Amino acid sequence: MITITRPLPLLALVGALAAVVLAFWLAESSRASVGSTAAGMPKSSWRLALTSNREGDSEIYSVGADGSSARRLTRTPGFDGAGPWSPDGRKLLYYRNQGGVWVMNADGSGKRNLTPHNGFNAPGSWSPNGRQVVFTTDRDGNNEVYVMNADGSKQRSLLPSPSTQEFAGSWSADGRTILFSTDRDGNWELYAMSADGSDVRNLTKNAGQDGRDGGFFWSPDGSKIAFLTSRDKNREIYVMNADGSGTRRVTRTPGDEYLLGWSPDGRKIAFGRDGSKPRWTFFVMNADGTAARQVNWSLPGKTGS
Repeated sequence: MITITRPLPLLALVGALAAVVLAFWLAESSRASVGSTAAGMPKSSWRLALTSNREGDSEIYSVGADGSSARRLTRTPGFDGAGPWSPDGRKLLYYRNQGGVWVMNADGSGKRNLTPHNGFNAPGSWSPNGRQVVFTTDRDGNNEVYVMNADGSKQRSLLPSPSTQEFAGSWSADGRTILFSTDRDGNWELYAMSADGSDVRNLTKNAGQDGRDGGFFWSPDGSKIAFLTSRDKNREIYVMNADGSGTRRVTRTPGDEYLLGWSPDGRKIAFGRDGSKPRWTFFVMNADGTAARQVNWSLPGKTGS
């Protein structure tokens, strides 16, 4: 069984000037985690929340999916990891420094810690109506899936599981189902459960490592799930139906891919890639894996990606 000691949020991409630094903290390595899109935002304003060290420290930036209108949102010492936008696009969850679930307005104002507890806490996603947040915490001794109101109140465990590791993922569009990853089978699998923690079921049922490195998202209409897997040795992106059927591989590269999320209309997927020039880059492709293109971005008055 793999022991995870300090994972970063499953929904945060971490970027860099010449390299995107992804940090899903495993006991055996420091690897990846994730970004997200605001599914409730207008199609014309699909934006990504990225964490980049291009200005020295790891800070959060808001960037158009075409690389336009980049804006720095945080200016604090230590690591700030971008999480998901709220359904209305007005707020952003994020991870800060030693493991708190934080929230801020889309312009970077109004920052607030939702989990002022000892130990590790990291954001998963918002409920479709924006009223609740699912997150990961180790307050019970191991990593488990919790839910709370969007203001941080009424925090409670959805899936007590003292002998395994569970990590919160995304909420389905109809609000009925939550994705999570777990090592309860001896390897990493993607599971789904009802929003109240009942009806737990394995979706991937594969001997490989599915969802171990973060990155699993419902499509905006709830019919598909995109996820990262290392079943092909390197990390690739797969897409499956919501019930786990119809699994298909949509990337085929020698390097590792890191999933960011779906476009609001469900037609495209954003992801990071290792092994390209520069080493880590940001891409957008069609949801079937075709027409992948690199996206460069820079801050106003600055150049480079």
